[in-house]
Amino acid sequence: MKKNILFATFCIGILLKTIAQDKDTITFLQYNLLNYGNVTSYCPDDSNKVTDKNNWTKTIFDYVKPTIFTVNEMNRQPVMHDSLLHNVMNVNGINYYKLAPVTNTTNTYLMNALYYDSRKVECAARYVAQNYIRDATVYKMYYLSPDLQWGDTVFFHCVLVHLKAGSYEGNDEDRGIMAENLMSWIEDYDSLGEQNFMVMGDFNVYTHTELAFQAFINHSDSLIRFYDPINQLGSWNSNTAFAACHTQSTRGGGGSGCASTGGLDDRFDYILFNRNIKDHSAGLGYVEGSYKTLGNDGNHYNKSIIADGNTSVPAAVLNALYNNSDHLPIVMKLAVDATPSVGIEAPEYKPLAVTLSPNPAENTVNVDIADNSEGTWYTISVVSQNGRVMRCVNTQERRCSIPVAILPSGTYVMLIATGDGRHHSQVFVKR
Repeated sequence: MKKNILFATFCIGILLKTIAQDKDTITFLQYNLLNYGNVTSYCPDDSNKVTDKNNWTKTIFDYVKPTIFTVNEMNRQPVMHDSLLHNVMNVNGINYYKLAPVTNTTNTYLMNALYYDSRKVECAARYVAQNYIRDATVYKMYYLSPDLQWGDTVFFHCVLVHLKAGSYEGNDEDRGIMAENLMSWIEDYDSLGEQNFMVMGDFNVYTHTELAFQAFINHSDSLIRFYDPINQLGSWNSNTAFAACHTQSTRGGGGSGCASTGGLDDRFDYILFNRNIKDHSAGLGYVEGSYKTLGNDGNHYNKSIIADGNTSVPAAVLNALYNNSDHLPIVMKLAVDATPSVGIEAPEYKPLAVTLSPNPAENTVNVDIADNSEGTWYTISVVSQNGRVMRCVNTQERRCSIPVAILPSGTYVMLIATGDGRHHSQVFVKR
């Protein structure tokens, strides 16, 4: 089934670009945090304290000020997900960062997570695209355009991955399977290549000829291929030609057992985007020169990032990067078309007529949508008072039941939206 009909793109203003469009930027920060909250035989608590990692991560976070912060190697316990949110982002009066719904169908101790600035973007839906070894989670995000009430915004998909590590026999094949599974999902979801897609995370690849990387950049379906923003393809491992884009290791030698050592000589961490972002053809485009390996000045091949002077970032940020992880984060900016094109008339706003019952509810909330349109997909989300998406269902049924029994008692908002810009929000009480 062609999943691309799940959400029809209703961004009239972004389909016809004019020079009169306003622009805004979305800043991405992708970071392998190195066993955040995990205690293992090789990474004991005394060398991997969460309080220390929070302080170092906050220094880096405050320097970049990202709109979207994607992380690898997060502990699977919700208390750790909240620890990063409330000790790194939502501090000193800030309260607008949110955690998107996490997935961990494989029950791995090394999870991925996405945090975002809810003043600027919001999460519309979440999918698990593949779960061989670890989940590849797709987050459908949208920009909070001033014209959102008219159904005019820009959607984009962040695909968060952490591919199998290692250079032993079979590791390359495992990474390839994970990547191929993901690309098959994208091909089914977006068969016409009309959506904005990024894939980000720790790929653990050593050369662009590896199966996984080829699946991303040279897929048989050219419409869904990904591109390297800095076009640095080759054999990255232990190659001075790629010194400026290496992301591991921050350490030269010594240090805790948690971190790999040996200096910067591998490019493991990436943000890639598809042709729509490359060509700025669907409301979102790459800001030239914005893709950076934070803390890499190009002069530390096989060295610690703090050796022999490094002024690419402030000293406090450099120290945090060195201590926090053996990976360096990736920073990238995208330009977004903030308002409709001049001369494009906004479509008539048509709210959905929806009835919720019972309200208050204990076990289920029945959703009854009064809509005569055929083949419409509805996104139904349950949102807590702090903005966290607790449930997200995609359905073509106009009458359905949303389970709420396991939700804590309190007040929630039920959001129902369609791809053509109609939506409804209603408060309900969970007893």
